[in-house]
Amino acid sequence: MNFRLTRYAVLIALFVSLYSLAQAEENKYFKSFSQDTFKIETLAQPAVTAAFSNWVTKPDGFGSGAEGFGYHYGVALADNVNGKFMRKLVFAAASGHVDEYHPKESGNFFGRLMNAAGHSIFVDPQADHKSFNWSALPASFSSAALSTAYQPSVQQTWQAALQRAATNSAGYLVGDLFTEFRSAACVIPFLRPVLRCKQ
Repeated sequence: MNFRLTRYAVLIALFVSLYSLAQAEENKYFKSFSQDTFKIETLAQPAVTAAFSNWVTKPDGFGSGAEGFGYHYGVALADNVNGKFMRKLVFAAASGHVDEYHPKESGNFFGRLMNAAGHSIFVDPQADHKSFNWSALPASFSSAALSTAYQPSVQQTWQAALQRAATNSAGYLVGDLFTEFRSAACVIPFLRPVLRCKQ
């Protein structure tokens, strides 16, 4: 079967499933996905990623200059939404757990670090009965696999897909670390509105 035809079939299947989930407005997983997706960060973060990729790391297959930046931005935007779709909707609904991190916000540094790292394995590392977090590593690998469909042909390899999966997993951990230690930066007055600190 033609790879391009497969790519379009996968994307159409995703949109159809997304539309059917959207029909149930009370769906907590769709609400989590839509709230996380329809934010300015969804458009801004890929621009930073695209600029870094285009002018610093320069992976093969994207081109250079404005055209390269545009290609990088399109792929980064698709990756951003793809990752949120996998984490917040698909794997969250399949596992029955909304993907959200609950920081300790107190205690020693190592305990807080382990809480953030533990969220990559467990839904709630602080709970007595731990459940596997399907929205972490499995979603990272699935998102990386789907990303192969719209990457340049040079990036459609096992090595590149595994590198994307590792990057996705690291990004998930960094996000949890940021959430865990955000309160430490909130003591600086001008950072409070930027970090959306609790007053």
